Amino acid sequence: MTAAAVARRHSLDDPWLDELSDRIWSKPEFSMIPIDVDEVPRAPYSGPPLDEQGPRVVFFGIPSDYGTAFLLHLVEKRTNLVAAVCSTRWQRTHPKSDLIARIAGHLGRPVEVTANANAQAFNRCLAAYEPDVVVMASFDQILTAETLAVPKRGWLNIHPSLLPRHRGPEPIYWTIANGDREAGITVHLTVPRIDAGPILSQRRVAVSADDTAGTLARRLVAEGLPAVDETLVGVSGGSRAITNDIDSSYDPPVRQTTLDWDQPFQRIERLVRAGHPDQPPFFTDRGRRRFVDGVRQVRPRTREPLGLMAGRSPEGTLAVVQDAVVALRWRPMGHTHAVRPLAKQQFP
Repeated sequence: MTAAAVARRHSLDDPWLDELSDRIWSKPEFSMIPIDVDEVPRAPYSGPPLDEQGPRVVFFGIPSDYGTAFLLHLVEKRTNLVAAVCSTRWQRTHPKSDLIARIAGHLGRPVEVTANANAQAFNRCLAAYEPDVVVMASFDQILTAETLAVPKRGWLNIHPSLLPRHRGPEPIYWTIANGDREAGITVHLTVPRIDAGPILSQRRVAVSADDTAGTLARRLVAEGLPAVDETLVGVSGGSRAITNDIDSSYDPPVRQTTLDWDQPFQRIERLVRAGHPDQPPFFTDRGRRRFVDGVRQVRPRTREPLGLMAGRSPEGTLAVVQDAVVALRWRPMGHTHAVRPLAKQQFP
C-alpha cells in the first residue's frame, strides 16, 4: 500500500466514526495497548447499512489503535458484522464499556463482554449468532479448541509478523529488537497452538533503520487491511492455506527491561526503538526509574567507566555503554496498569 493510501481519509460516511478513524490514522505511531476514548456519539449512525447477505462475521478485539483500525475497516467495507466481543481482562481496576463496544453499539450491533471466552456459557452465546467467521485483532485471551470450533468457516487471527517467525504476543517488539530487516502481517486460521494455524494471507514490509514499534505497527496495519479483505473473500470461496509449522520461533511477552550498560550502542538503540511507544526500557537514577524513549550516540567510548555520567547534555542524560558515550532522552512514567498481560493473556 502506498504512503498516499496510508494517509488517506478513511470514509465511513458517519461523522463520529470518520472523526475516530481520522484521529487514529493521523498518529505517526500506532499503540498496541488499549486507548481510552471518553467521547460518545451524539447522533445515531448515519452511514450506509452493513451487508446482511455476506458471511456472518463476529469481531473480537481490544481497543488499541491496531484492533480499532481493523474493526473500522470492516465497517467501511460494510461487512456483515453480526456482533462484537470485547474483553474485560485488560481492565484490571475499573471495567467499563470500551471503544470496541461503543463502535458496535453505534452501528446497532450486539456487544458481548467476557473475561473468559472459553466459558461454556459464552460459547453458547457465541454460537447463537451463527457466525461463519470470527475476525480477531489484538484479543487478549488464549482460546480452546471448543471455542475455536464455534464459527462454521474458522477463526481468523491478524498477527503482525511474518509467521511462522515471531509467534507470540509481541512480535513487532521482537522484530525491531532482533534487528530484522523485514516484517510482515499475517492472517491465519487459529488453532489451539499459539499463532500456529495455516496461513491464508500475508504481506511483507521492509523495516527502516529509524522504525519504532509504533511506526512499524502503523504500516503493518495499512498492509493488513487488504489482506483481511482478501482472506474474507477466500473464506467465502474456499481459500487455499499455507502451512505454518516450519522454521518457527516463539518470542515471550516483553517484561520491563533494564538497560545493560555493558551492551553495544546498536543493541541499546534497537531496544529503545522496539519499546516505543508502549514498552520503553529503563535505567535507575538515584532510586528512580527513568524510561528511555530516545538515544543518540555522542562519541565513541575511550576509557570512561560504564554507567551514568555526571552532568547533562542538551540532548539528555549522558551514559557510557560498551562502545560509546550516549545521550538518553527519558520520561518519568513508562508502563501503565493496562499494558502488561494477566495470566493466560496474549497480545495480540
